[in-house]
Amino acid sequence: MKKIDKLSDSLDEAVKNLNDISNRLKEMQELMLKLWRAEDMEENDGEFRWPFDTYGNLLDNVNLTERLNGNS
Repeated sequence: MKKIDKLSDSLDEAVKNLNDISNRLKEMQELMLKLWRAEDMEENDGEFRWPFDTYGNLLDNVNLTERLNGNS
C-alpha cells in the first residue's frame, strides 16, 4: 500500500507541474501577442499584420505556431 501512496503523490505532483507549465505558456502567448500588437502600432503606423484584424484583435482560428517559430 505504501508504494501506491508514493506513486499517487508523485502523480499528483506531476499533474501540478504540468498545470503550472500550461499556465506559464498561456501567459507567454499573451505577452507575445501584446508585443506583436505594440510592434505593429509602432512600426506600421497603427496598421496591424497577421495574426490581427484591422482593429488589432486576434483573428479567429489563428494558429500561432508559425509566428512563434519565426515563419511569419
